[in-house]
Amino acid sequence: MKFFPLLCLLVGSSAFAQKLSDPPKWHQWELGSSDTIPADKALGTFKIAPGFELQLFAAEPMVEDPVAMAWDGDGRAWVVEMRGYMPDVAGTNETKLKVGRIVVLEDTNNDGKADKKTNFLDELIMPRAIAMVDGGVLVSEPPTLWYCQDTDGDLKCDIKTKVGNYARQGPVEHTDNGLVPCLDNWMYNAKSSKRFIFRDGSLITGNSRFRGQWGICQDDYGRLYSTSNSRYLNSDWDMYHGAAGAFSNPSVGTSDINSIRPNPGINRGYKPEMLRKDGRLARITAISGPGVYRSDRYPEGYAGAAFIPEPAANALTCHWFKETEKGLGRGTHQLFPDKDFEKREFLCSTDERFRPVSIYNGPDGCIYVVDLYRGILQHKVYVTSFYLKPYILERKLEVPIGMGRIYRIVNKAKGRNKMQPRLQNAPVDKLVKTLSHPNGWWRDTAQRLLVERRDKKSIPALQKVIKSADNHLAKVHALWALEGMNALNLATVSDGLKDEHEKVQMTSLVVSGRLRASPEQDKAIAALQPLTKSKFEQVAKLSDQMIKRLNGQIITKSGGPPKIKKMPKGEHGDSVKRGVEVYNTLCVTCHLADGKGAENLAPPLADSDWVRGSQERLIRIVLHGVQGPIKVSGNRYRHPEVMPGIGAALKDQEIADVLSYVRTVWGGKSQVKVEDVSRVRDDHKGRVLPWEVKDLLKID
Repeated sequence: MKFFPLLCLLVGSSAFAQKLSDPPKWHQWELGSSDTIPADKALGTFKIAPGFELQLFAAEPMVEDPVAMAWDGDGRAWVVEMRGYMPDVAGTNETKLKVGRIVVLEDTNNDGKADKKTNFLDELIMPRAIAMVDGGVLVSEPPTLWYCQDTDGDLKCDIKTKVGNYARQGPVEHTDNGLVPCLDNWMYNAKSSKRFIFRDGSLITGNSRFRGQWGICQDDYGRLYSTSNSRYLNSDWDMYHGAAGAFSNPSVGTSDINSIRPNPGINRGYKPEMLRKDGRLARITAISGPGVYRSDRYPEGYAGAAFIPEPAANALTCHWFKETEKGLGRGTHQLFPDKDFEKREFLCSTDERFRPVSIYNGPDGCIYVVDLYRGILQHKVYVTSFYLKPYILERKLEVPIGMGRIYRIVNKAKGRNKMQPRLQNAPVDKLVKTLSHPNGWWRDTAQRLLVERRDKKSIPALQKVIKSADNHLAKVHALWALEGMNALNLATVSDGLKDEHEKVQMTSLVVSGRLRASPEQDKAIAALQPLTKSKFEQVAKLSDQMIKRLNGQIITKSGGPPKIKKMPKGEHGDSVKRGVEVYNTLCVTCHLADGKGAENLAPPLADSDWVRGSQERLIRIVLHGVQGPIKVSGNRYRHPEVMPGIGAALKDQEIADVLSYVRTVWGGKSQVKVEDVSRVRDDHKGRVLPWEVKDLLKID
């Protein structure tokens, strides 16, 4: 299959070689100048939907080649600069140029424009994602995920620590990207089947459904949205534990695009179906990082709308969604009248170098548009030598480089919220109150900070929100905050189950899984039972699934958990019973309920010489992880390349319990004691990287 694109390219090249003497196809249209346009004049090239205006937040040299961004708790913008991207039409030395950066942009006088820039981290090769985490930031520089800390408050990285593996360097839109913190306290990625939690300086890696190409985001209810270059949007309810495919839907049922200039500069521009008669792009081909609007500064119809960039069309599209009893309905493509072209997208430019690649909700309640501002958009792997390459060279689109803009979309009637966030060091009562904020960015940030602090003083206040708050979104965030703090109880879950809003009910159903194998399990099942008859299809289906989960009937393609014919007595038996919950929460997805392991995800635990062998090896693996191909009972397993350690997420007793369960059902009734786990943790305090197989095999 690897040769298929090359074969197509050769066939296409041959088919068109005879026409190379003809005038290039694009000469039939008036394309206008390809020169760069200064940022202060570029606003004049745009048409935007009625009632809105485009404002410039930052431009070169304040920002260069931006591709992604995030805001810290105090509203400073952290921007990923992929400055090594396509330095020329051949992409020469792209993966060797140490010119990528993370910069911090500040608007110190609150006039809406960045006026201060700090280089936080330099000398990166093609960085692509960033996330704010406890004590610092995560930065992805394939194949590495870095934890970067500023220890003296000057917004410059002082400590840079590898905490995990992240993708590989390759075609940009076909390489993992995105570190989106979501409602369920995990960070999700596009072009990836991994998700991450960062706790106490360590990274926990979990498995997820594979999603999209470039860009990923969530809405108010934690639904994840991703794209592919020729498909606008897909959404799912994965965090609500639907069976594979359930609640997944093609959210936009069109591939139509309406720009305001000819767009022949695409890799398949020679194909007649790709361009209209006037040269404008006819169907999407470079869809990039989406953003769902989650605030109250736009007219009501825009709540939950998806803004999706099409940089090949120099345009930003908008799609409205409607909630139904079955969940999210199909999106409606919003188009606007145009005197020259009949209709156009939400935001369009006549500037060929306008390349919107990522969309974000800002702290001020506005959508932010990250504009790579490049002549060359297509990555080198897909620059057709007989069409796109000569187009780029003729129009001199390969130069200059090192530019970039970030825009803000403002509704004229409501403007932007000028209140500066000050959440980073805010007291817990303010953070809890912020969970009711109309802007999703504020709610997400408050939840993240509450979970990171794990301050017990916040627990009663969060419980009160779930019981009596007027804002249903605050209740959703409060439930997930308590889940992230491991502070849920039956009373709190029951309050959510009884709520009038179906999204609060669904959230409560999901987090009820935390009560599995607890003294409250049977009461939790009874509390879930009434919702199996809900008029909302998703609630009814989900309640049925969660009852099965609480009963131990894990929904997965396996033979089910093994039966323990004779449960050990005393503390050993109690430990095994507790270990079931830990296993079903963190291990079952990869190793499956029957311990036979999921193909290409994890080797088996059943009949495993590793499970029957040294308990110290197992403790080290759970604490810190293991990397490299591994042999289990004589069979070699390549996947996973790395099993992440979960020591940061689990207490010593929980590790002892889950290993006691594993070794009892698949290894001969051997208990692992908590004091042994504590000893191993202390012996290797400060270890970050996973163990190599060869080192573990030295342990008897």
